[in-house]
Amino acid sequence: MSLPAINPVEVLFLWPNVVCYFRAALGTLALGLAWWPENPDPSLVTVIYVFALSLDWLDGYLARRLHQESSFGAALDVLVDSFQRGGMWILALGLPGFVAVFIELVVFACTHSHGGKAWKVSCFQDAPWLVAAVMANGFKSPLGAITVAGLHFLPLWLWLLRTPERHSWLFLSLGPWLILGRCLAVAVELWVIKARVASMICEDAAALAESRRKGVQRND
Repeated sequence: MSLPAINPVEVLFLWPNVVCYFRAALGTLALGLAWWPENPDPSLVTVIYVFALSLDWLDGYLARRLHQESSFGAALDVLVDSFQRGGMWILALGLPGFVAVFIELVVFACTHSHGGKAWKVSCFQDAPWLVAAVMANGFKSPLGAITVAGLHFLPLWLWLLRTPERHSWLFLSLGPWLILGRCLAVAVELWVIKARVASMICEDAAALAESRRKGVQRND
């Protein structure tokens, strides 16, 4: 008995993707409140921002639990994360914040132009020890946790630093750890870009060699 075909429109409304839409809405709300020129409430912005990021695990869990994993959902998940972080980078640093946005978008292009998840797995097989240590067990290590924390929360920390609120020593002490985590993330990102560019060059060289070989055969 064959299973009924799935309408492509249904993919848009799979539960993991619905969670992503909700996350995007929350992220937009947090960024809008942070941008609001008349005394934005740092506590409210922080709660909404962190809650939106905390839902990141939920869409992945639902995708696995409900067998609703999809390429669209994987790309949407990354784009929502990049949008929220990127917006906060720009609010925190202004024009220099676009550097972080640009790097994340280049990494997204690299990982999703060559099979998405499969590419990200194969990419780290020959990675330097530091990059491999960060990525080990899907970030489930102290080094991975620091990296994820820096990736997600450094832009928020920098934005909060600019607010006129009185900052506690605990808040200030988080800064070096978040900066370290983001530096580790940059190391991974640059490795991904380098590995993908090298792969493309090798593929192009092989394709050109094959094209020349066929051209020589035709001439003969």
